[in-house]
Amino acid sequence: MKIKLAFLLALISSATLIAQDAPKPDAPKGDAPAKKGEGKGDKGGKKQGPQKPESVDEATWKKFLEASKAAQSDDAVKAAKAKAAEAKTDEEKKEAGKAVMEATKAAVLKADASLESVFKALEEARAKGKGKGKGDKGGKKPEAK
Repeated sequence: MKIKLAFLLALISSATLIAQDAPKPDAPKGDAPAKKGEGKGDKGGKKQGPQKPESVDEATWKKFLEASKAAQSDDAVKAAKAKAAEAKTDEEKKEAGKAVMEATKAAVLKADASLESVFKALEEARAKGKGKGKGDKGGKKPEAK
């Protein structure tokens, strides 16, 4: 009887040690170590485009995304992106980013002027989003006495 108990304990302990060394089958991707270039707010290294505003229908949005993709081959957009890549200070990067957005907008509107409504909807959504942030609870601030 003692031999069976000792054998059973040895079997259980060895199975436990093997299980600890085995890789986890479905480890969540969030547990992976961060790669260089990934940081807070980064969507796994993937560039995220603009989100579709509620006021824009699906067909127009698809048209807009295709026009935006085609605009990337425009000479003005390429030049703005090259300038953005050379920017060193935060201020230069911010200005270069605005230049890229403006060049892309101009190229999209040159291809299809009917997409102006999408840009207006995106600007409205951005303006609404600016009020949201840390510390902004939407209530009144207490008055100072």
